[in-house]
Amino acid sequence: MDWTPFKLCAPGQRPPRPRDLGLPEGLGDRLRTAAFAEMQAVHAFTWAVSRFDDVPEGLLDDWRRQIPQEEQHLALILQRMTELGLEPGARPVAPLIWESVRECATGKQFCLYIASAEERGRQAGMRLCQALQDTDPETVAIFQSIVDDERAHVALAATYYGWRP
Repeated sequence: MDWTPFKLCAPGQRPPRPRDLGLPEGLGDRLRTAAFAEMQAVHAFTWAVSRFDDVPEGLLDDWRRQIPQEEQHLALILQRMTELGLEPGARPVAPLIWESVRECATGKQFCLYIASAEERGRQAGMRLCQALQDTDPETVAIFQSIVDDERAHVALAATYYGWRP
């Protein structure tokens, strides 16, 4: 798997803790984590639509529609990082989402896992928006649009499997 432009942690190693959000490096840590999660989501949904045929009618099409949204989220965050002079590969990240989804044996298991990951990302995005609301409206606008999209992504698990976050 090509994770460019990110730098991966050594296998089994966790990424470093994010630095203080009041520092440019701390914002970079959060943007890097979010961008890498979006990249993992692109790979995960691409993999899932070719892997699982045991899902309710319509779910594969919904996943296919998510891929360009996840790609757009990734592009928006990477563009913002460029604007701020932040390097995606400045600190290592770990492909934990990707590794976890690859262990899913069924489409339902994948759907519930990825919905949970997307919900965690949505919550983190809301916290980031709150923290930056007075200082960085450009980043807030990007993450608010992502948060709005993720709400619909998470809802797929509820629609097809009755899952509630």
